[in-house]
Amino acid sequence: MKKRFICALLGICLCMGAALPLSVTAASRPLFQNGSMDRGITGWSTWSNDPSGCSFSHAKDEGVNGTGCLKIQNTKQVAASVYQMTGLKKGKTYIMTADVRCENVSTEGSGFILGMTMYDAAGNNIGEVASSPRFGTSSDWSTVTFIFTISNENCAAASAGPRLWFSTGTVYVDNVEIKEIIREPAESKTYELTVNDTPNKFTVDALSCEWDPKLLLPCNQEKGVTEDDLALMKENMEKLGLHAVRMMIMPEWFEPVNDNDDPLAYAQAGFKLESDEIKTTVAYLKVCHELGIKVTLTWWGAAAGSWLAFPNCNDWISAPNNKDEIAENIVWFIEYVKNELKYDCIYNVILMNEPSYAFHVEGGAVDFGYYVECYKTIRKRLDDHGLQDIRLVGSDDAQSLGWFCSSYTELVDVCDAFDSHNYAWTHDTPYLDQLVNEFVSARTQFGQDKPFFMGEFGDGTGVGAYYAESVETYGRGLYLAATAVNALSSGAAGLSYWGLHDVYYYINDQGGDNGGLMETGLIGYKTDGVWKYRPTYYAWGLLCNYIPFGSEIYPVRGEKDSLIDCIAVKSPDGKYSIITVNRSDAEQTVKVNASFSEKMNLYLFSETALPTDNTNQMIPATKAIAAKDGGYTVTIPAYSFTVLSNVDEVTLPAENETGEATAETTPADEVPTDTTASESTPVNPDFVTSIPDTEPTEGKGCGSSVTIAGGMLTAVLATALGVLRKKKEK
Repeated sequence: MKKRFICALLGICLCMGAALPLSVTAASRPLFQNGSMDRGITGWSTWSNDPSGCSFSHAKDEGVNGTGCLKIQNTKQVAASVYQMTGLKKGKTYIMTADVRCENVSTEGSGFILGMTMYDAAGNNIGEVASSPRFGTSSDWSTVTFIFTISNENCAAASAGPRLWFSTGTVYVDNVEIKEIIREPAESKTYELTVNDTPNKFTVDALSCEWDPKLLLPCNQEKGVTEDDLALMKENMEKLGLHAVRMMIMPEWFEPVNDNDDPLAYAQAGFKLESDEIKTTVAYLKVCHELGIKVTLTWWGAAAGSWLAFPNCNDWISAPNNKDEIAENIVWFIEYVKNELKYDCIYNVILMNEPSYAFHVEGGAVDFGYYVECYKTIRKRLDDHGLQDIRLVGSDDAQSLGWFCSSYTELVDVCDAFDSHNYAWTHDTPYLDQLVNEFVSARTQFGQDKPFFMGEFGDGTGVGAYYAESVETYGRGLYLAATAVNALSSGAAGLSYWGLHDVYYYINDQGGDNGGLMETGLIGYKTDGVWKYRPTYYAWGLLCNYIPFGSEIYPVRGEKDSLIDCIAVKSPDGKYSIITVNRSDAEQTVKVNASFSEKMNLYLFSETALPTDNTNQMIPATKAIAAKDGGYTVTIPAYSFTVLSNVDEVTLPAENETGEATAETTPADEVPTDTTASESTPVNPDFVTSIPDTEPTEGKGCGSSVTIAGGMLTAVLATALGVLRKKKEK
């Protein structure tokens, strides 16, 4: 079987490789005139493809601080742009930000965006890129961040500014700024941060991995995989502390032809449990049941040509051609698992992977209205069968804020949670915290009443569907921590990493997509009888074990210079963890003021702290630290993260009278220490190129002190009008 991501990148990128360890900052001089809009729209130009359908005005008292702001109003689905020719230069990279508040911005168009247009010497438009969008109505102001590079060799001039792009509604825009991003060595600083007194609205739900039922298929058994390997994965999942897994399933795996013509009455003989796929699925579910791991079952769709597929859907997969039949298929399998197998692990159900591009009906069109009808039918069928405890999760979109907002609007009373996928950035993407915050907060602010999670995530180094260039690197592990900390801080309830381990979906000796080997896992494929534990395995394990399911999430506020990521959580049994990530190349001191002062174990994720013997054991605590004089102090190597936690019993002695500790200490005599790492030689975590956040335009007390050092920074900056990561399977 073949699963293929298609990355539709409409932006431009510039490799900014550096010979020295560099940090990324923005120049202090803004390039926009009157970005505060206090002088009306002086200095700004306006454009529309249909001026009769839009208006531009100065809202005198409607700005962020009660001052003036820009008001754009579209009464028709037209393009409305406010811009300046800012003197942007070829080869330079910029960050543009704006505060925005929306009123009834429709999802039919691209919503509110920040945009940049390039022109050649003759004044011809030679390309545009745009930020992620905003839709709907927001009572609060939010900041939109847009990073882009002028890399087109023919670019002679460029314009930039806010847009209301083919959507109706009204937007208020304030504090529009654009600055050049400059690479320069970071300086050590002291950051004073404070844990919020009030937790986020939703608790952790959950930290997960994709675990598609492929391990026991013939394509893997032919490679030497046995049931012993499934037992090993069970052991690995327990050590990782996984809360949940996301698992694909196809209706024809157990209902190869329609059981009968009545979707409201089962013909039991029509449901078969003989396929290799369903046998593997059942084996996986048994593992999850025994470990207490929750399962999100995703009905991927109906295979083209199968009885439940639309004819001529123009893809390998189709939306189900009958909403009652797919509801029957889903409910029959859940009842079989619960009533016959007595497994209670099924937690969530999703209909269709990435439906924002894949919910194809006859002729290949994507039918959103039919998608909504299917969900309503499934919910009713679940309820009629007493399965109210099964949560329906909606959207599951491929980085499409428009699909997410439309799904939330139509299904808020049907679904129990919503999710989106993201594969946009890497660990060294400048302003990664702002980009993650924007991706998450755009969804949590629109959908405030239901939990949101990142249903799939990885980084932006994918090559096809089955391989990521960064998969073996230390930097990818750091990326998992930075993304998770910022996503949870911004209001997400959880994240699911793709995927748990490498596995063949099919074998194609001619190559196919990576030969059919899904090579993106925390654990590398079995070679010479041995599975390989990657840096991401240890990073994700630290997060899963010390951010327990159901934990309250406490954002940490304060100036972090887009280099420090920090969050605190409180477990259901009252234990605490503080996770701090440093993405700079210099040692930093972070003081975290908090209302708790419990003695904490210290865990360190750094290159020198990683096990060297390919063990599946998690990184152990190096020591215990007691809060003293209002703080915990830890020194760690470059591009690293620390976990301070009392989730496990704290038994190691405190280092000294002041509560200070050094994280470079060799853990449990297993890991050699580079004592010079934080002093003169930054660690090089095999950094790879990165892609910043992009978004399709379719349809938007006591304190603790942590001292952290950084390492090599190599960045590729790109912003796209849309990165749409699509998955296919043949």
